[in-house]
Amino acid sequence: LASRGNTGAAGRGRGGGAGAHERIDFLAKSHELKTNCAFSVKIMENFKIRSDHLLGEIKADEKGIEDYEGEILRLKQRKEFLKKRIVQNQEWAAHYDKEFGPFVAKYDEFMKQMDVLYKNAKVKHADGLKLLMEHFDYHPEFKR
Repeated sequence: LASRGNTGAAGRGRGGGAGAHERIDFLAKSHELKTNCAFSVKIMENFKIRSDHLLGEIKADEKGIEDYEGEILRLKQRKEFLKKRIVQNQEWAAHYDKEFGPFVAKYDEFMKQMDVLYKNAKVKHADGLKLLMEHFDYHPEFKR
C-alpha cells in the first residue's frame, strides 16, 4: 500500500488538505455560460441565415439550369427541323431545272410571241388611224 501513494484523508483532493478547494463563483460562471451560449446561438443563427440564402441560390440555379436545358432542347429541335428543310430545298433546287425547266421555257416563248403580237397590233392600229384620217377626215385630237 505504501508504494501506491498516500490514500488517507489528507491525500484526497489535489491541495493536500481539507479546505484546500477553490471556491467557485457561480455568478461569474453563470454569466460566462450565458455569454458563451449567446455566442453559440448567434453563430447558429448566422449559419441558418447563410444556409437558407445558399439554398435559395441553389434553387434559383436549378431553375436556371432547367430553363437553359429547355431552351437547348428547343434549339436542337429547331436545328433538326432546319437541317431537314435544307435537304428538302437542295433536292428541290437540284430537280428544278428538270421538272420546271420546260414550263419556264414555254413561258419565255409565250412572252416572245406576245411581244410580236403587241408590236403587230400597234402597227395595225396606227395604219387604221391613217386610213380614217385619209378617207374620213378623222382627226385624233378632235374626235367627232
